[in-house]
Amino acid sequence: MTRDRAPIFIALCDLLLCVLAVVICSVAASKAKTDGVKPKAEILISADWPLADDVDVDLWVVGPERKPVFYGSRQVGCADLDRDSLGFSTSKITMSDGTVGQQDSNKETISIRCLNPGRYDVAINYYAQHSFAGGSVPVHVDITSLNPTVKSVAVKDASLDHVGQTINMLSFDLDKDGNITLADPPLEPVTQTFAQKSSP
Repeated sequence: MTRDRAPIFIALCDLLLCVLAVVICSVAASKAKTDGVKPKAEILISADWPLADDVDVDLWVVGPERKPVFYGSRQVGCADLDRDSLGFSTSKITMSDGTVGQQDSNKETISIRCLNPGRYDVAINYYAQHSFAGGSVPVHVDITSLNPTVKSVAVKDASLDHVGQTINMLSFDLDKDGNITLADPPLEPVTQTFAQKSSP
């Protein structure tokens, strides 16, 4: 008398299908990471200045790791530089139909994508001037909390007068529950602090 092997065959097929599903999901997740898909943001920090001023202003954020996020270091811990504006040259938008539009202002954004408790310092730096009639560049900085609801936490306006100038705009403490408490920014410009650390 022969045994019916159909149940064993069906069980093996089920096991192989499960393994195949796990492999496909792993590859898809890996591909999503390499394609630049990022997790949701908890906090958005932005700096914007008039489009007429063709200057490069850099947004700096120094988090609990005490390492800056800016154009030269685009990701530290949970913080990512999502948009780096070079001035007028990066303000054009190409639409899906091929037409070209213009943004309303120059804008840089840094996202904080997890609740990493500690002190955050936010600064702006007048990096370069491409073509500018003179005078100061007005810059608006906004810190927005995104979860559980979108709300502006702090805003500040300042004017940059010359290339190389840094202004520490805002500082805040973030706790493990996502609560933000504003603090006094450091007196010494954050760019100067890190220039000193990197010099021989």
